[in-house]
Amino acid sequence: MLSKEAQVLEALRRTQKGVGEEIERALENGMLPQSILFSGPRGSSRLTGALDLSFHLTGEDDKRESLRSARIMYISSRNMQMEANAAISLFMRQRNARSRDFLIQTIRKGLLQYHSSIAPIYDSKKSSVKLKDDEGRGGTLFSNADALDALLIEFETADPGSDRAFSIADDIRKRTPQDFFTLGKKTPGATIDEIRGIQDWLEEGIEEKCVIIENPEDFTEGAKNSMLKMLEEPPMHSHLILLSVHPSRILPTILSRVRHFRFPELPEAVVSSFIGEVFSIYGNYPSFDSFFFEEGTDEEERSAMKEAVSIYSGALLDGRLLSLDEENRIFSGLEKISGYEYFRLAVASEIEKALKDGKGGKRVRAAWKALSEAAFRSDTYNMSMRFSLDSALREAAIGK
Repeated sequence: MLSKEAQVLEALRRTQKGVGEEIERALENGMLPQSILFSGPRGSSRLTGALDLSFHLTGEDDKRESLRSARIMYISSRNMQMEANAAISLFMRQRNARSRDFLIQTIRKGLLQYHSSIAPIYDSKKSSVKLKDDEGRGGTLFSNADALDALLIEFETADPGSDRAFSIADDIRKRTPQDFFTLGKKTPGATIDEIRGIQDWLEEGIEEKCVIIENPEDFTEGAKNSMLKMLEEPPMHSHLILLSVHPSRILPTILSRVRHFRFPELPEAVVSSFIGEVFSIYGNYPSFDSFFFEEGTDEEERSAMKEAVSIYSGALLDGRLLSLDEENRIFSGLEKISGYEYFRLAVASEIEKALKDGKGGKRVRAAWKALSEAAFRSDTYNMSMRFSLDSALREAAIGK
């Protein structure tokens, strides 16, 4: 029989057994500190582990499936739009409890950002972000979040095959544009005011609370310093879980105050097996991003992506710049479906194939070097993906 800790981290153990067992031992021995760091590449189950653990640490294991809690705050830096599109598409097609629950959990991850600790900051803004759905209904992002929460509560008990469930899913789609997932911010991460608001909330009361903070390396210097103060003297009954793709960029003073758990990249076989087990969809998926893209786009969008990858990869290999028309067509299409991450991975795969074929020699190596260095700069300096991809073309042309 599994221990209590093993049951808590059961979802994580399905993809990251080793990390799950390491965290379980720390829990069983009472050696898990208040502040920890989960590092690893995109799609390595870091957020899954953080959510598993946060619901356990706050004493809300029974709420893990619905992801509904006032004791957990999530500062997101990831683009969840494509995952949401995939979740909605899957439900509309499968209409079963499994796809319904996946849709609920996906949207709830976005809702964990809309916390009472930062609501006053947004309410006080004279130019608070306004949201308008397909039917012209207005409102602020926080009022929209309240409406989504009510919809999800009803959705939890709705018969997945009913007309009402279909109508709720459609309403969810209309209420989750990109601004919903980013809180209307132009840059990811928390502001100084948000960190201070969270600190004040953590210091209130005696109940256990948890904050999941994603990619703190991308915060402004002011926000980093505010977070450091919170880590130096974490309030009692508080737990901080940092998630990072690039832990080497985190301030050493922050790293010295957390216990570090490393999540290795998931092999394609593990990703594909997990998707088959959960969704009964069997195929070869190199990453969860590829699965979300396939499920969250229509045939026209997939065809456009294939063409965009071909045009861009060809230009990169030829060492030429895109024409203005090609550039606008490719990048506007990527922005429409929030597809930059998938696009970059697909282009890298094409260049890698050319390397393995051994054709092109210097030209292919120049293309790979330009793409790799541009990706590194994008990740290191939080550069826009469009600018990064454009700079790769320029460098390939120079190294031709």
